[in-house]
Amino acid sequence: MKTLNEITLCDLMAEDLDVWMKKETNNFGFNLQIDDENGEVLLDAEGVHPYAADSFADFCRRYLASYDAALNRTQDKHE
Repeated sequence: MKTLNEITLCDLMAEDLDVWMKKETNNFGFNLQIDDENGEVLLDAEGVHPYAADSFADFCRRYLASYDAALNRTQDKHE
């Protein structure tokens, strides 16, 4: 199992992963778990700072918007 400091973007892109986020009202931050395609826990982090979670969520949204735009440009060239 890896820590938040050890997981890489390559790790996240290499497999079919499941992501679980949980916010508990009596604890600080978020709990994050990432499981690989076999159901094995790749990462289990507790108390992820809300600012860090927000920042990463924004990054993921920008990544998806950029990825979708790149796919659309590719499809437009083939039509």
